[in-house]
Amino acid sequence: MRGKGWGLHAAERIPIEQFVCKYAGELLSTKEAKQRQQTYDRNTSMGCLTPAFLVVKEHLPSGDTCMRIKIDATRIENIARFINHSCYGGNLDTVLVRSCGALLPRICFFMFRNVQENEELMFSYGDVRLKLDGQPCFCGSSSCAGIMPSEHT
Repeated sequence: MRGKGWGLHAAERIPIEQFVCKYAGELLSTKEAKQRQQTYDRNTSMGCLTPAFLVVKEHLPSGDTCMRIKIDATRIENIARFINHSCYGGNLDTVLVRSCGALLPRICFFMFRNVQENEELMFSYGDVRLKLDGQPCFCGSSSCAGIMPSEHT
């Protein structure tokens, strides 16, 4: 679809619950994330850049604390950087996986349902209500909000 990113497509049939990949990139401080987001917003509005910036919220067991993990896959990346957004939720589950002793979790993608060869892999980038002046969404789903999910870092 015109306007969408490159996307990631299944090379073969992938069964439900199959691990696909993890999201890799630079782990950023809040200060650095804010600076980059401002730069990316300027460059994107001029059509110069398609950033791959992910903010994941993890509610800690105490229930009182929410940890925000900011990962920028614009410069340092893997194939997860090319997974497009879908307003209907997509076919991938985003799962935080913790290794024994690791301070930060890994963000991993697993199949939410069976996927056929050449089908595009997608996930929801988040809640569009957080920032109503975001970039236009081109996901093409029947439940498309028309705006890409984003939030203030």
